Amino acid sequence: MKKLALMAALGLFVASCNSDKAAEATTGEAQEVTANGAAQSVALDSGSNVSWRGFKTYVQSEHLGTVNVQEGTFEVADGKLVGGTITIDMNSIACTDLEDEGKRGNLEGHLKSQDFFFVDSFPTAVFEIVEVLDPSEATKYSTVTGNLTLRGTTNSITFPADVVVSEEGVKFMAPTFSIDRTLWGAKFHDRDDATIAESLKDDLIDHSIELTIKVKATN
Repeated sequence: MKKLALMAALGLFVASCNSDKAAEATTGEAQEVTANGAAQSVALDSGSNVSWRGFKTYVQSEHLGTVNVQEGTFEVADGKLVGGTITIDMNSIACTDLEDEGKRGNLEGHLKSQDFFFVDSFPTAVFEIVEVLDPSEATKYSTVTGNLTLRGTTNSITFPADVVVSEEGVKFMAPTFSIDRTLWGAKFHDRDDATIAESLKDDLIDHSIELTIKVKATN
């Protein structure tokens, strides 16, 4: 009985630590991208970026930051978003919540290392839109599916987004959602020389990374 009580308490503790975690994007195999020959390309505005949040599973500890959009286009046909590509500069990963320059530099270097996003070998990440479904009666958001390539691995992800197409261009805002970084190979214990301590540390860092996308393209 004591063991059952302890397990129940641990379960409640873990649940409480993760109660504010954003919903995870639906992830699957990469999907085929079909080009629309009638679509018009609109280039993303300069200065666009994606916000991120990383955190630990069992304690209240987190870091916030951004990563810059290197380039991208939206494809528009008949007043609707039908495709597009967003290329992200992984070398631009920045932590915005640490004021100490040394600690901030150490964290950013760690995120760029082979332990996480391995930017020396994979300097960019790419999100390519496969399909955009109009909002249903139950939600105000469109449903966006696209292929995310990160660390040389491609998976499809599906998430809600507020998509506005007008004569001025395209506004694309995805409320915060999460992805499981390990599905793209971002984990300590994938390395052949990973120590037990590194593997345990990776288990303490939540596998989820939260992303908030706010980008636009102006005609």
